[in-house]
Amino acid sequence: MHASRNRLPYRFFFLLLFAILAIAGCSTRASDPAVVALYLSPVPEGEVAAHTPAFVVKEPQQRYNRIGSPAIRPSVDGPAVAVVDPEQPALFFETTLFATAHGEYRNLIYRLHFPEVPFSWRSPNLTTGKNPGLLIIYTLDRKDRLLLVTTAHTCGCFLAFLPTPLLNRAAYPANWPEGDQAVYGYRLPAQIEPPREDGQRLAFTLESQTHRIGAVRRYDPADHSGEEVTMRLAPMRSLHHLPYGGGKSSFFETSGSRNGYVLNNTKILERLLISWWAFDWRVGEDKAFGGDDTSPAIFYTSLKFWARKASDMKDFPAFLTYWGWGL
Repeated sequence: MHASRNRLPYRFFFLLLFAILAIAGCSTRASDPAVVALYLSPVPEGEVAAHTPAFVVKEPQQRYNRIGSPAIRPSVDGPAVAVVDPEQPALFFETTLFATAHGEYRNLIYRLHFPEVPFSWRSPNLTTGKNPGLLIIYTLDRKDRLLLVTTAHTCGCFLAFLPTPLLNRAAYPANWPEGDQAVYGYRLPAQIEPPREDGQRLAFTLESQTHRIGAVRRYDPADHSGEEVTMRLAPMRSLHHLPYGGGKSSFFETSGSRNGYVLNNTKILERLLISWWAFDWRVGEDKAFGGDDTSPAIFYTSLKFWARKASDMKDFPAFLTYWGWGL
């Protein structure tokens, strides 16, 4: 009897978590996948198309689905505000190096942003809020071979790993699945083939409203017959130095308790439903990553509050170790 009562809080917790993830993962399934646009950027200098992502955006006629450019705008009755302009699509990029006991590696880091995750009573998206973003990280070895792709929203949520056959199987986490993997309500491949060096790219399909990655596949842009959108390619550090009022201003808070967080980015539903058990009032809010970021904001990728630092993606080697990868 006592054991049954002790298990009840845990059952309640997991039922609540399941309900929350169901809201986040399933609310966009009613979207029309037939209307898509292919977003492409120039290849970064010194890199190849095979290591440059493409994005298939569902329902691009909806403003909130389109990839945009972060900008700082004056407000009518207060301080300047951050927005994402969907008429000026942009992809932000930087390269970083890291080393582990097993070798030396290079990360190609891509970041993009959207105007918002919308809310309606018909689609009560958990991640509702303005200026959300997405990270795509390609990890290469010293021979510039693609070993692993890591994706996460810029809140640190919906983390996914996509290894390639070029990564030694001994470096995979224990019990890594075959075929495909479950990622918070979606199925993604458990392993991907690297794109060919003839212009082929990895294409990430972005779901309507939530911008979740719903599919990943090798893609030849020449095969696309629908709308094609060219994104400008910009350095990651430029997010910290956006034009404003004859000077420069950051897309991120630069002081106070929100130092390192995206401006105007409060996630009300996540705060109401998750903050109290995740012990983070700012849970779900998007953050800086790379570029000129020196903020104390932890880019944690696990909701376990005791694993906040261990799962911090800013310390990429420790982050990989936490999630079981033995690079």
